[in-house]
Amino acid sequence: MTINATMIEERREFLASSFPSLAPAEIDELQHISLAVNYDTGELIAQEGSYAAGIYIVQSGLVSIGKYASKGWEKRTLRFLAVGEMFGLETVFLEREPVNVQFAKALMESSLIFFERSNILAFSKTHPRLFADLCRWLSREVIMLEFKLTREAIESIDRNLALLLIALANKYGKKEGTSLILNMPVPRQTMAEMVGVSIETLMRVLKRFREKGWIETAQSQIIITDLEGLKERARITSFYLSIIEETL
Repeated sequence: MTINATMIEERREFLASSFPSLAPAEIDELQHISLAVNYDTGELIAQEGSYAAGIYIVQSGLVSIGKYASKGWEKRTLRFLAVGEMFGLETVFLEREPVNVQFAKALMESSLIFFERSNILAFSKTHPRLFADLCRWLSREVIMLEFKLTREAIESIDRNLALLLIALANKYGKKEGTSLILNMPVPRQTMAEMVGVSIETLMRVLKRFREKGWIETAQSQIIITDLEGLKERARITSFYLSIIEETL
């Protein structure tokens, strides 16, 4: 099998896992309207306020989603998109001017699958089973948004950071002995934005987690040495844990 054929087959398998409601023939048709796009670390994928060209699905890497403040230069990272997560659905299916309501940026070298707006709309009209998977995705998003808003309003920074580390560990943790290695180029400033605190506060909490023996840090690495300890601190139910296992 050639490299190109291997990549096509990998994309097909990825689409089949992302859209389990579609039949094999429908996956083949979906693949024909898909485009693989690659982005370097720090590269902008979509700009807030610009034309929304279509839907993106992260196939590899990590993407930051955020919004700019009213001052224009200040920005807030809202969340990450990990492998299998989507961006751009709202601008495709809402009957209004297709404009990006958020920006998207690659935090590491990332590969995404892109569907041009008119193509995916045409596909959805002839293959309505697509909406079963999109509804599953959007329902998960609503749950996580509610969870995020609640915890940011009433929960401590310790619990919020523990939840973030659990989510990152699930998506990107590399098992090494009894530890999970997070070797990710996510700046501390971005992590601070994710949990809604200053970078100074974040560094204090990371130090507290180190002192409790839950993590170790080394440059861009975070080593989770006690995942169960983090879960206990997060006080998370099995229901939300199952959602976090699919969504950052």
